[in-house]
Amino acid sequence: MSNEIQKTAPPALPLAPEEYKRPFMDQNSNVLRLFFNRLVSTIDAVLDTDAGGKFLYMPYGGFYSTVAQTATGANTGYAVTFNTTNVQQKVDVVNNSRITVDNAGVYLIKASLQLESTNSSTKEVSVWMKKNGTDVAYSAHEYVVAGSGQKEIANWHNIISLTALDYVELFWATDDVNMELHTHAAVAPRPAVASATVAVTFVSNV
Repeated sequence: MSNEIQKTAPPALPLAPEEYKRPFMDQNSNVLRLFFNRLVSTIDAVLDTDAGGKFLYMPYGGFYSTVAQTATGANTGYAVTFNTTNVQQKVDVVNNSRITVDNAGVYLIKASLQLESTNSSTKEVSVWMKKNGTDVAYSAHEYVVAGSGQKEIANWHNIISLTALDYVELFWATDDVNMELHTHAAVAPRPAVASATVAVTFVSNV
């Protein structure tokens, strides 16, 4: 594939004779020359500032929910769930809500929630993150939605350091149960609307 770099294998060096022979030395040098040429070419491609990044494989994940999510109690935290995988590499969703990473590192997490009011009162919604079941300090964002049928997109993001097999969850709470994370069927010319989406991107090694 055009976006995959040719891997370099160890050279198959010929067995040396007991006595010095010029043809053997020439053959041995040619094998080593070919190996080092390929190695240098691979390193140059990876470090190329124009296109080298396309050869690097980073953990990532993209997930979304195709179902509405409701709050059965006011001022109660509920985990945002994701039932569909868009793309993933060393990042997964466990038990529908736990975003789990295989590799330690610093990750950027960006989410969008489709808030929709089902009555005329003004409602407040909070969205925040938990790491391994514990609230992440100052990770909460607040949103206000007013009016029946009114919609609001809760765009939330945070950057966090994780170790292998750590997990994070997004939580939401509302002061009025007449609020939900809503999904809409496809209507021409647009595709369906997910109730929640999340993108996880590896930023750096720890």
